[in-house]
Amino acid sequence: MAAGMDLELHSCDLTQAFIQADKLDEGINGHIFINPQQGADEDSETVYKVLLPLYSIPSSARALHLTLSKWFKEQGFVTAGFEDSVWVQEAGGQYLHCIIVSTHINDTLMACESTETMAVFKKAFLTRFEGTDKGEVTTYLGCELISDRVARTIVFRQAVYAKKILQLYSAWDKNPVKTPLQPGTRLSKEDSPEIADPVLHHSYHGITGHLSFLVTMTRCNLAFSYAKLSKFVQLLGEVHLAAANTSEVLSRRAWFTATQERRGET
Repeated sequence: MAAGMDLELHSCDLTQAFIQADKLDEGINGHIFINPQQGADEDSETVYKVLLPLYSIPSSARALHLTLSKWFKEQGFVTAGFEDSVWVQEAGGQYLHCIIVSTHINDTLMACESTETMAVFKKAFLTRFEGTDKGEVTTYLGCELISDRVARTIVFRQAVYAKKILQLYSAWDKNPVKTPLQPGTRLSKEDSPEIADPVLHHSYHGITGHLSFLVTMTRCNLAFSYAKLSKFVQLLGEVHLAAANTSEVLSRRAWFTATQERRGET
């Protein structure tokens, strides 16, 4: 929307977002107890009642969403169709220009044609919620964001992330491959040993985990191989690790492509 409408795009980062949420009503989602921290001088039968949403509690994300939604409605915003985490206020309301806001846990994107109106809104937002004004967006959810306002395009790239995982698994110096899996590869549980080697398991679990983030954000061409590899994260053999290494090396090509595009070479 920001690209198509040629809007300014800024972001704010909420500090400890879940803790700032209002507690849910008592019930299945709002009535939570936890054990005392290890080493606390408490009776063995003692439990603590959670007074605020905490990280790792399943209902905390919903509590934050409801808190944000309540505040946005008070500010005159409405949700954008079926997108409950995107709010819009048309021009002429509480703010002079139209404002579009999207939230993902602690990451908040804000789009508006006027930087002055954006500043007024951010001041109100950061008065209600503790956070940091990150200014114009250059990264989002771990991706580099490239905005071309003349062409009205926004591109996400993960060149830095791809390079990081290649170096982490000693694959940076390997030559890129053209396909995520070698042609004809057929992974099977018959290639799995009765007991997985802990070292192989650690490497394989790490590679597939990092590939999942690439697949989710920018590298859909890795989706098929990731789907195949993820079936064997609990019990794997040398064959599975070799296939995972092949998919990982493809991200080297992804890094080269993203870098060349960034420089305008392709």
